[in-house]
Amino acid sequence: MSDNYKELGLSCFGPATFVKSPMVDIGGDWSADIAVLGVPFDQGTGFRPGTRWGSRAIRDMSVRFCSISAPGKPGYWDLRSKKTKGICTFVDCSDVDILPLLWEKNFEMITASVKGIRAKGALPYILGGDHAITYPVMLAYEGSKPITLVQFDAHIDYRDDALGVRYGHGNVMRRCRELPWVEKIVSIGIRSSRTRKVDFDDNQAAGNTIIPSWDIHNMPKDELADMLPQGKDVYISFDIDGMDPSIAPGTGTPEVGGLGYEQARFILERLCAKNKIVGFDLVELNPFLDPCQITALLASQMMVDVAGFLYHD
Repeated sequence: MSDNYKELGLSCFGPATFVKSPMVDIGGDWSADIAVLGVPFDQGTGFRPGTRWGSRAIRDMSVRFCSISAPGKPGYWDLRSKKTKGICTFVDCSDVDILPLLWEKNFEMITASVKGIRAKGALPYILGGDHAITYPVMLAYEGSKPITLVQFDAHIDYRDDALGVRYGHGNVMRRCRELPWVEKIVSIGIRSSRTRKVDFDDNQAAGNTIIPSWDIHNMPKDELADMLPQGKDVYISFDIDGMDPSIAPGTGTPEVGGLGYEQARFILERLCAKNKIVGFDLVELNPFLDPCQITALLASQMMVDVAGFLYHD
């Protein structure tokens, strides 16, 4: 293999870090624009478990995009814009060492890990795991400027409790909204027939915005764009079940009528262009429910897309 081939980062073989980026210890000596952290936690799941393997599946498929982190010439040429995008540095901080049953200790470790990434000045890229992990991630932003949390999801995840559980994946947005530094939640792609009126009413009373999937399917792009945050510090929490199960079957709670790739891409690009992105997580990917790995490939693609929207010439 020529040195040029190696410098361009074209080999997908070897350890599967995210886009073949260097593996580092959070407390070590490193700097990067984006730091990836796996959170293999699915103790908050109420239906089909298995998302603890989601971060590994995303990494496995992300090596398809390994040239974006090439040491010789990072980034990729984008056919749509005719520009080079993703001109940034990545590191992979491996996984939080999740402990069986000890969810409170696990939450503490997740928060501490994200704090460590933020202390380095890097953008946290979090690979879930079920959606419950977004709450301990958001705890790491204490003391920050007010944050608008943009949630891609089929469900509003706003139950105060479910059979006495208050920190599972069905409660996460309510717990996040209770944090004083989370000023608003904008939920995109909501459509579940299991949504309860009381949870919807509580969500709206808190000043949040819900953009259901059928509105996204029917409204013009300009109208949709006007509904999105502008000029805010935005954290993006992307539940993969916000996408239609025809292209993202690998999730525990799929709902028909979800977003297509082009719709999600348009919204992500708009969010990145009009706001300061302070973090990104992708959750609820269950590789055991998708033997063809198209869900993991889609997740990897969208995470690379976001890097391209944020760092380009």
